[in-house]
Amino acid sequence: MNRIRAASGLLALGLVVLPGPLSAQRRAADVDPALAAWRAEQGESWRGVLDPETGWLQMLHGGRTRAEAAPLAESEFAEHARAQLVATHALHGVDDATLVLESTQFLPLGQIGSTDKFTVRFRQEIGGVRVVGGFVNVLFGASGAMLSVQSSGLPGLEGFDVEPTLAASHALEIAVADFAARHGLRPTETSAPELVIEQVVAKGGRAPRLCWRIDAQWLPTNDAAAEPVGDFLSVDARTGELVLRTPSVHFFGVTGTVSALCSPGVLPDIASNPEQAQLFRHLNVTSSAGNATTDAAGTFTIAGANSPTQVTFRFQGPFANVVNSAGASYTLAQTLQPGVANTVTLNPSSIASVTAQANAFRCVNLLRDFIRATNPTDSRGDFVAVANVDVSGTCNAYYNGGSINFFPAGGGCANTSYSTVVSHEHGHWMNDRYSTGNGPDGMGEGNADVWAMYIYDTPVVGQNFSGGSFIRTGLNTRPFCGDASPACNGEVHVDGEVWMGAAWKIRANLNATLGNAQGDLAANTLFLAWMNAYNQGGIRSVIENQWLTLDDDDGVLDNGTPHFADIDNGFRAQGFPGITAPCPSPTTFCASSPNSVGAGARISWIGSTRVSRNDFTLLCTGARPNTSGLFFYGQTTTQVPFGNGVRCVENPFFRLPARQANIFGDLLYTLNLSSLPTGGQISAGQTWKFQCYYRDIAGGGAFFNTSDALSTTWCP
Repeated sequence: MNRIRAASGLLALGLVVLPGPLSAQRRAADVDPALAAWRAEQGESWRGVLDPETGWLQMLHGGRTRAEAAPLAESEFAEHARAQLVATHALHGVDDATLVLESTQFLPLGQIGSTDKFTVRFRQEIGGVRVVGGFVNVLFGASGAMLSVQSSGLPGLEGFDVEPTLAASHALEIAVADFAARHGLRPTETSAPELVIEQVVAKGGRAPRLCWRIDAQWLPTNDAAAEPVGDFLSVDARTGELVLRTPSVHFFGVTGTVSALCSPGVLPDIASNPEQAQLFRHLNVTSSAGNATTDAAGTFTIAGANSPTQVTFRFQGPFANVVNSAGASYTLAQTLQPGVANTVTLNPSSIASVTAQANAFRCVNLLRDFIRATNPTDSRGDFVAVANVDVSGTCNAYYNGGSINFFPAGGGCANTSYSTVVSHEHGHWMNDRYSTGNGPDGMGEGNADVWAMYIYDTPVVGQNFSGGSFIRTGLNTRPFCGDASPACNGEVHVDGEVWMGAAWKIRANLNATLGNAQGDLAANTLFLAWMNAYNQGGIRSVIENQWLTLDDDDGVLDNGTPHFADIDNGFRAQGFPGITAPCPSPTTFCASSPNSVGAGARISWIGSTRVSRNDFTLLCTGARPNTSGLFFYGQTTTQVPFGNGVRCVENPFFRLPARQANIFGDLLYTLNLSSLPTGGQISAGQTWKFQCYYRDIAGGGAFFNTSDALSTTWCP
């Protein structure tokens, strides 16, 4: 109400119909009246983005609900979220009975000039059987007003039969046979079959299939020329049909005080980048006198050790466990003296295999600390990540669902255990932990790159991976291919360049506007808030709506967001369609004069100056209570005495119907742009000035007064 920064446009009822099957577009006609009813109740700024595969909304956003009282605890936010999902069921179609609370997360967006928010995530399941990729997220302002609902689940699933007729052992046999036929190898590892509900796309629509899901992997042992392969295989639990096959191994792709020698910066362990000592945090320290973990400064204390004590160090800690696949994992044992400041260097000599272990340990901890530094309440990175180094092979790295794996130098490539390569593979793991996933359309690869770029503040991923070459860069010009064909480039890493490129350009724009430190903080905060608040498994234009909803500071997207231009231009630079440019913010000018009840009346507004919205309301506060007044407007300014105040709008001006101030001295008038005084019609591109006139007999003099004035520029 007190300011407007930017705006974005919609179709007549705010429903963005993405390209999709005819059945989904027909379904939009059913959702449209429900959205119109929601907007009539909650405000015209709300909008919906249709899921073309279900015909229901995948996202409702753009406004804020009326919150009666701010929730005081996370449990209250969860209860409030469930109530809002019931209220919006006609829009997203996801049945409340299929939703189980997964998490409630605080998002500290106030630190970047927006407002703090809470997100509540529900996972979709029936009778303990989960829907793969099925989540519903509800975003709230800190006051409890709902800001968005995003669904990646299945509408109308209540009552779905989850009793299999195919035995799990039979499904495993089918999966193993398919794996062997596809790869020419029998898997060395298979997971126990998990009964799930898969979301299967067929004939343009997305439908549930009860399946047994098996993770089958072949991991090489001593064949240096071989690379691991893995698939999630989903077998229909009734018919035995293999209905889905998605990769489960994600390659990096080529086409005292404790310190350790590591590769500095973002370059690998090569001659031109010699190791440097780095303080090591989160490192477990063990001894017969007790154990400890190094702090942020690399220091530790073993309480009660009052005599010379042998202390053992390994590349292990609460967030990382590094394993040397080519031999024994590195261990250092030293006798330390009590009462003195011991200084320990884990690997005092330069040995490639040990440097690889040190690099992996340090990089894994950097990702965990990146999360906590950005949002101290976010614990998604607090787990022990297993990192295997010197794995058989060269020129690659991979994540397989339970570990990240890095190859030694060879084949013209550096040892892959370094900086952005480690963070890329660890990023795949985080995609799973935040439930965004590693889908085959490039989102998993692109988002893993975003983790690496944002942690190291560089657009280059895999710098000097092979000689002087790099793997990918956020400065790429790979264009977004549209919502109908997002994976259009033919290879998953190349498809991912679309999203990683947009994410880097947003960060660069924020840096240019805010400076490096604050720009980095804004980008990091928005990225992690997005990972918590939404489950966006594919590269789609709706991502921009999600980022802007998080960036918004007043629950109304029509009046913009603090970093609208930087976000929108970042998406546009990568070929995304962008959001309609914002209207200029209305501004006040001239001066109000004291009246019989105080310092004077002030003019403000509610709604937007977008002609297509027709939802602009004038508000005058601080007038004489229970007295009459009106608003008048024109296109030219002046400053002449008028009653007990000043007239700021030059003649010709147009009067709007009189209104009665309430007991607080507030006058409101909602413009109807189709019913304005003759000659006073408002059109897009015009600038109009508004002022409030009100009676004030108790003020003496001329017995009336005026507010300050408002200048408004109108947009389509």
